[in-house]
Amino acid sequence: MTKIPTQRSEPEAPLLEELTRHAEALVARQFQQMGYPFDQSVSLSGYYNWLLQTGLCNLTLINVGSPYKTGWDMLEVDEFERRAIDFLAEAFRFPPLTHWGVLTNGGTDGNMHGVYFGRKFLEDSAREMGLVGDCAKPILYVSEEAHYSVRKLGDILQIETRTIAALEQGQMDIDDFRRQINPTRPALVAIAIGGTFKGAIDDQRAIETVLNDVRPPVVYRHLDAALFGGYLPWLEDADARSILDQSAMHFDSIAVSGHKFLAMNEPVGIFICRKEILDRLHTYSVPYLNGVIPTINCSRSGFDALKLYWRIATTTPEGFRQEAEHVLRMSQLLVEKLTQHGIPNWRNPYSNTVCMRRPAESVVHKYAMACSECRFWGELAHVVVMQFFNESLIDQLVEDIVAG
Repeated sequence: MTKIPTQRSEPEAPLLEELTRHAEALVARQFQQMGYPFDQSVSLSGYYNWLLQTGLCNLTLINVGSPYKTGWDMLEVDEFERRAIDFLAEAFRFPPLTHWGVLTNGGTDGNMHGVYFGRKFLEDSAREMGLVGDCAKPILYVSEEAHYSVRKLGDILQIETRTIAALEQGQMDIDDFRRQINPTRPALVAIAIGGTFKGAIDDQRAIETVLNDVRPPVVYRHLDAALFGGYLPWLEDADARSILDQSAMHFDSIAVSGHKFLAMNEPVGIFICRKEILDRLHTYSVPYLNGVIPTINCSRSGFDALKLYWRIATTTPEGFRQEAEHVLRMSQLLVEKLTQHGIPNWRNPYSNTVCMRRPAESVVHKYAMACSECRFWGELAHVVVMQFFNESLIDQLVEDIVAG
């Protein structure tokens, strides 16, 4: 088929040179991005070569609606999206055939699905129970140390939101949760599995104890496991693995970021919920899309599905286990090196986030460190240890912190 000649194969020389200079500058700083949870050694060249060889790079590839649908005529890669979701659902120990999921546009989009699905499920359950008025309206509970998107989503979805205090290390304050929970209204509990700045894990069993004692009429539990969801299931420590074991913890949904430990090189996320949740939603039927669309977004990237499945297929469970253990081993090494030099620091259990007093501005900027103000600790910075860390990189970082 002849293409209308309206496009060049590449920009004109001056602009191409400018773009190349910018690309070279980015690559030169590849391993100095330490404040944010991205793996800077994603190893996707094989994937991009495959796109070029197959010609897929010149297609528009979009997945629409549920990846578990059938009878769809448009170009799609639902099969590989399903395989990626099913792989992670198995890692999270969902019982067989009890889950549904979809790739999202990132962690916030995954949380959006969790909060929206939770609200719809709770409202439907409240109607079945005969609750009316305010007693039928859910309340969203979320820790002050959880990702800011959850509170923003509560505002967007017009759900009453109660912010629960956090302890010094960043975990949800269970006593404050008990004080704030309303026993007469449905409870939508957003649980942080790795707080954004301190890497703290909210205690699901303690939360469950409060819920059992207070007994709100119906409960929905959503886990934000953006970073930790990538590596906790692969650790040797059984207690670590149990945190995201759905068969043991009974959470209703989970959101994970694909562009963190799972090492996608652009934003993508994974949302997985109990299939019962989906079955009880009153979703919208769209005739021109050939059926019911349960997702909030209509279109999403088919290339994300292929890329995530490529990552899973080329890494394998054993590879994920090795990467997970490496990340926590390097995290502990950073703690030990900082401590040897008298630099106060800490990391929470199973966390790859190392917090410290904020170093010199030159160091903060060189390593793109994330900084925050804490009422307990004052000015802090953190480093998120990812797959690309090694001992020599840690030594250089510590040397610069000491010298700064």
